[in-house]
Amino acid sequence: MDLRRLLPETDPWSRQLVISQGTFLELLDMAAKQRGYRADITLFPEGEFDAKAPDGRPTARIHLVRDAAVQPDPLFAHIFRRHTHRGKYESRIPNVDARQAMADSVKGLPVKLGLVTADEPSMQQHRQIAMDAWRIEMQTARTLLESYKVLRVGPQEITQHRDGISINTPMVRGLVALGLFDRSKPSEPDSSAIKGQISDFNEKMALTPACVWLSTSDNTRTTQMGAGRAYVRLQLAATALGLRMHPLSQALQEYPEQAHNYKAVHQLLAGADSDATVQMWTRLGYAPEAGPAPRRGLQAHLDKA
Repeated sequence: MDLRRLLPETDPWSRQLVISQGTFLELLDMAAKQRGYRADITLFPEGEFDAKAPDGRPTARIHLVRDAAVQPDPLFAHIFRRHTHRGKYESRIPNVDARQAMADSVKGLPVKLGLVTADEPSMQQHRQIAMDAWRIEMQTARTLLESYKVLRVGPQEITQHRDGISINTPMVRGLVALGLFDRSKPSEPDSSAIKGQISDFNEKMALTPACVWLSTSDNTRTTQMGAGRAYVRLQLAATALGLRMHPLSQALQEYPEQAHNYKAVHQLLAGADSDATVQMWTRLGYAPEAGPAPRRGLQAHLDKA
């Protein structure tokens, strides 16, 4: 875990960052198989770190072993097409075959998969919780500032950092150029910028044809890793079918302002299982492929110590 890149406001327990490491391990495992290697993965070889704070102990050790018996994973073919799509989705609903393919993709992993579509009454509850949670994140100063710290506006910033949240729209670039967008201060909750963000999200959410989620029976660090492995497999299976996904992370985040939405989404998705944790919850629908987000590249991630 890169302790310089934690998100203490929106991901205070680093649960989502551990999930992201699980996605990495699953992709690494697929890549190894593609080259004829078996990836022997040991999770938390020096023990799991605390439930509320990561430390310098490794999250995994991987030993690559040449193995003629390993078989390539068909999902590998879709890795370079797997992108989060934050735009509008078509109204058509995933059919039975698509749902089965997604369910099959996570078999054997410690997760429970759920899916709801626009023709079901509970879909409106999904939409409302997601909208409420997004509004809170946009109107809470400290969580908004955390996003502003990694906001990259315009080609120069995007190329320089190649991480975070990239924005290249003329309006925002113009505001930055004129000194009218100060990212060191949170925007006022009733400002046109915040209202516009909320309105845009609400419109997309209102038209979303389906939501899919992954829950687990406990919330250990090892389980979070497994949820990450399941999530990337689910998204790859969706990608193969022309479906796009966009995580609805806000209501699952463990900071105080989201407590009401956190409880509501768990009651909706986990039901009577009070010990269950909803690890991932996303929009799901058909849309054209989205392009890749800027990323730093391999060398920037290697510890040369």
